[in-house]
Amino acid sequence: MNRRFNLSRRSVLLGGTAALGALALGTTGARAQTGPVRFGIFGNAEKLAIRGNSVARYAELHPEINVVYEGVPSDAWPDKIAAMVAGGNAPDVITLSSGDLEQYATREALEPLDDLIPDPIRGDLFETAVLDLGRVNGTLYGLPIAVSIQGMGYNQSAIERLGLDAPPESWNYDDFALYCAEVHKADSSMYGCHDGGARLGDLGMTLVAQGRTLFTENELGVSVDEVAAWLEYWNKMRETGATVPPDLQAQFTGTEWPNSPLVRGRAIFANMASQDLAGGYQALTTDTLGMMAPPAPVGSDNPGYFPRPTSSLTLNARSNFKQEAAHLMDWFVSDPESASILGLVSGPPASRPALEAVLALEDISEVDQKVLRHSQAALAQANPAPPVHRGERAVNDLMRRVNENVGFGAYGVQQAAEEFVNQGNALLRRA
Repeated sequence: MNRRFNLSRRSVLLGGTAALGALALGTTGARAQTGPVRFGIFGNAEKLAIRGNSVARYAELHPEINVVYEGVPSDAWPDKIAAMVAGGNAPDVITLSSGDLEQYATREALEPLDDLIPDPIRGDLFETAVLDLGRVNGTLYGLPIAVSIQGMGYNQSAIERLGLDAPPESWNYDDFALYCAEVHKADSSMYGCHDGGARLGDLGMTLVAQGRTLFTENELGVSVDEVAAWLEYWNKMRETGATVPPDLQAQFTGTEWPNSPLVRGRAIFANMASQDLAGGYQALTTDTLGMMAPPAPVGSDNPGYFPRPTSSLTLNARSNFKQEAAHLMDWFVSDPESASILGLVSGPPASRPALEAVLALEDISEVDQKVLRHSQAALAQANPAPPVHRGERAVNDLMRRVNENVGFGAYGVQQAAEEFVNQGNALLRRA
């Protein structure tokens, strides 16, 4: 029997959006013998509530363990968990994005998981290539919750209102620029797409499509001329109205979906992680959204797809309850009952039994079906995942800044490209 525990926004996010929300879970009348085992995770209000339902069900099944669920808004999580790890007060289970896994693993904040397989962690329930997404330098530190793949969300309703032909199933960046310019011609208050010049991951995809990677050990794998060409492409997109102006894009840095030009009805297309269509954008608009292939580099038939874990569960190296915490981690990512509660809130589940449980659900929403179809098609074309560098977050912020400076006319493309490569290499060496 599948039971759902409905946690209110107030229960999950105590004290406001910047504060940690903690909720002790257990079965009334049962005396906890172990714990508390603290489960820390991030997300928007909807995701936190659904994930809390899963943890609450685990607590009901295991009254001998005192479980504390700690949910934090995505924007606040990086600073919050960094402070908690530094202060020695981090949860036993720490959820990390793929961009953060390496830095915590290499600083010995996380417990290696290999010795916890096969009991209590059932590593054999994952495909080897999927489980390896949680490895750093060959050691397993993270259990992938779900598998993410790149996609392009689009506003199907807006395309129909504008009377435009449906976009092709596959296209390159030249085709994409022409279509986006037609959007602005059809309605001068509308723009073709989000400004992708600031998206480091999109630039990285163009390199993956060529069999290259954005990061080497201590420097960027891209030249000044290549960065200049990337920035110039998006500069021309702004000039034709194919992409949104810089003041509109500056209000959206990537996670606060209500501010996104797509949700605000100002843009048709937005590159995004596959799980974000259902988990973020569609819930904020009455228009019908879809997901399709992002543009590929000219001369390539692959956009540069590669898989990433949407996020991973990791084990605090300082935990006093490692076995109990690992058992909870295993249940959350692999148990069919947990999967039936979580659904596709994080994207297609990473473990085989969890994915099978989700595929068997009879009430998969239309938008979730779109995500599943796109994910399965994209993963079939996926390239090996490129390395993640611990300095990626800082380089991503740098890319956003130099692209904005070009957009606002602070300086030219060439100067911006030189600044990005020089400062980017310095950031990677210091990371």
